[in-house]
Amino acid sequence: MRKLLIAIIVSGSVHACAVQLPETNSMSPDQAYSPDQKSASQKIINVQDSINKLPVKVVEIPTITGVGFSAVSIQPGKNINQKRILAIKAARLDALRQLTEQVHGIQISGSTEIAEAIVQSDTLRADIRGVILGARTVKIEPSSSDTYEVIVEIDRPLIDEIVKAYK
Repeated sequence: MRKLLIAIIVSGSVHACAVQLPETNSMSPDQAYSPDQKSASQKIINVQDSINKLPVKVVEIPTITGVGFSAVSIQPGKNINQKRILAIKAARLDALRQLTEQVHGIQISGSTEIAEAIVQSDTLRADIRGVILGARTVKIEPSSSDTYEVIVEIDRPLIDEIVKAYK
């Protein structure tokens, strides 16, 4: 990673300080480089030294997490077990919605209607649209006596592939 960073920074610095060096076969060592060329070469060396002194920072590839909740008692169903299953499904969809929002963004639109200095209506709408592939369910558990919590996550490399494929 450090070599890649150095190569990128040095290549940019070399481009900015590029000089054409004369052929040295037919010249004496004193004639080979002009003072400007020696200065440019010294600048390149200084940039390389500065890069070597930079601290190396290892960055873990993060995962993005979505957390969803759903109440059991409001679910339609003939018995408590059916309601629990539906609550888990609803909580998982809520968690996937959060992942979609983080990967693809959210579109918010709103309007306010005012008549005679009195607010007549105030609306706000949020739309999320996107594709999530390869999300893993990390945890499903009751968070209270009537609520389930579901946590899903997706790795950064997979996010990058999704964004490339669906932009």
